[in-house]
Amino acid sequence: MALTAVPLHRRIVWLCLFFLLIGQIMLFSATGVLGLERHGSEFYFVTRQFISAALGVAVLLLFSRVPYQKWGEHSKFFLAIQILLVAATMFSPFGHFAGGAKRWIHVGSLNFQPGELAKITVTLYLAKLLSEHQVSPIPLKRWLKLFAPILLLLVLILKQPDLGTTALLTTISLGLFFIAGTRILYIMSFVGGGGLILALCMVQSEYRRRRLFAFLNPWADPQGSGFQTIQSFLSIHSGGLFGAGIGNGNSKLFYLPEVHTDFIYSLIGEELGFIGAGIVLLLFAYFAYLLFKVAFQAKDSLGCYLAFGIALGLVLQIMVNLGGVTGVLPVKGLPLPFISWGRSALLVNLAMVGILLNIVRQSTIIPSKVSLRGGANPKQP
Repeated sequence: MALTAVPLHRRIVWLCLFFLLIGQIMLFSATGVLGLERHGSEFYFVTRQFISAALGVAVLLLFSRVPYQKWGEHSKFFLAIQILLVAATMFSPFGHFAGGAKRWIHVGSLNFQPGELAKITVTLYLAKLLSEHQVSPIPLKRWLKLFAPILLLLVLILKQPDLGTTALLTTISLGLFFIAGTRILYIMSFVGGGGLILALCMVQSEYRRRRLFAFLNPWADPQGSGFQTIQSFLSIHSGGLFGAGIGNGNSKLFYLPEVHTDFIYSLIGEELGFIGAGIVLLLFAYFAYLLFKVAFQAKDSLGCYLAFGIALGLVLQIMVNLGGVTGVLPVKGLPLPFISWGRSALLVNLAMVGILLNIVRQSTIIPSKVSLRGGANPKQP
């Protein structure tokens, strides 16, 4: 049977399951020693990730059955709750501080990162907003008022601090405005403002400056800011063509810090080799193609914008993570979707796929006439 004969939703699901399987295998390889040393069990990380993956698959199935129009009807309410949750991480006793940031809500055994959920709520809010105003133009001041809650949320996430998620959400927002036909002048104004804020963040944070310099020349400080990047290069290079074999990598033996989170692809390169890492990369590329294909087949403008925003969010996470591991981009602290350790991110990413599957379910057999750029008749400001 030809691959194209397999329904789109099944191809997406099978790829997600494959990534989850690879994630479980590589996570166990990466955290066996770490879990034994820190928590007394080599299964500490992998069992918790497995529970999150199982819960995430259940969420995926649930969201695939809920009409995405229902989510759109309550998008403003969800965004308001999102803002309160992010604010709670900093201004409530439930906020949990770890790794130099206060991004988590900790209640009993529950430890959740609300900023991850913003990938859905922000996309949903903007998709609903753009679909409602694609025909009747509204003044720029009105657009700024409608966009104000997003700006407030971005400021709160940036203050946690979480520059990576802030940049991700900003890029998703700009991407949605672009395909909706918003004037380039306004988009460039937002880009300029975002660039200025990014520059100020770099100036005020020594940690971020060191990360940037490590990206430009990691060998300038091989035992400091460039250590992680150099160790990532060595890990991938040592894998050769076929790899050292699963469980035989050395980088996880505390040579490469945080290998189970941001740098798990380095371990894939070391243990599965160029061929294994290349296959994973190609499957991610095909996965990205399928995600954007959903947007082109959506039956209405809301589904089109929502699918594009979700696809863009997932693909950007993949690109930024792989770019940081390979030295193409600065390290931003975004985990590799479905594979890296990170239970909040895993749950949210699977929920995003579930929404996409519902859009596929509602799509007509013949692709809709809705245009990806600007919906049916865009007249944005």
